[in-house]
Amino acid sequence: MEKQVINCRRSRAKAEIHSHGGRVTGWHKVLPIVYATHPFSDELWPSVEIMEVSGDTRQFVRVSSIDGCRVIWG
Repeated sequence: MEKQVINCRRSRAKAEIHSHGGRVTGWHKVLPIVYATHPFSDELWPSVEIMEVSGDTRQFVRVSSIDGCRVIWG
């Protein structure tokens, strides 16, 4: 994917999250992935819980897709 396309997807997702009261906390440098906190209202975007394994610890992470950008909720 071209860098311009990735940046466009990221900025659309960021704008969507900010417009509904969420907050973007970071993003991946190469992939269209954004890390964010949920808005205080109900869940606006469908999300899926996936298990993330880091060393010996396992945790469930909520993941959504907004305008072609993967959003990892923290």
